[in-house]
Amino acid sequence: MFRKANQLHPPPSIRTSSTTPDCNQQWRSDMTAPPPAPAPAPNPKPEKSRILEMHAVFLGHDTRGDNKISIRHLGDCLRAMGANPSEAMVSKHVRLFEASTMQRICFDEVMAIYCSFGKHGGMSSPTEKQIEEQQFISSLRLFDTDNSGWMPAIRLRRILTTTGESMSSSEVDELLKGRINEQGLVDYKQLIHDIIHG
Repeated sequence: MFRKANQLHPPPSIRTSSTTPDCNQQWRSDMTAPPPAPAPAPNPKPEKSRILEMHAVFLGHDTRGDNKISIRHLGDCLRAMGANPSEAMVSKHVRLFEASTMQRICFDEVMAIYCSFGKHGGMSSPTEKQIEEQQFISSLRLFDTDNSGWMPAIRLRRILTTTGESMSSSEVDELLKGRINEQGLVDYKQLIHDIIHG
């Protein structure tokens, strides 16, 4: 028995018409791979007004006035533009530039990297930022012996320069500028909040 709606095919010996392919032909066509999915479109560039804002941020990292930035400032520039790359991602791009003997890069090159992070330039959603903030605070709370929300700047400096994607001393100096109180302590909760929420 054959149902018209679900096109069950007769055995190869039975032909329904001279123009209808036999079961084997139909089976072979069913087994062919589906057409390949279209290649994903490249990540869209931000809107023009946003690009102008990002260009202004980029120029803020140009210390020579040649419309380029040092590859050493790439991570800071990307983060100021709103991206959230890891140090590993930044280091990968810096190594590529160093391999091609480039020490200074233009805005278009920075934008290409920014757009490579995806639709939102690698930015975290508000929920992801909240989770990330709590994770960092929980990690630093281990060093907050009296649970005051403050920790010695010297201890925080040691953590930042020796663990994970460690920072240089000058980067830590910049990060902690104006954040150390008279007792040599840092409000680490506020520090983490400001870093994550920009």
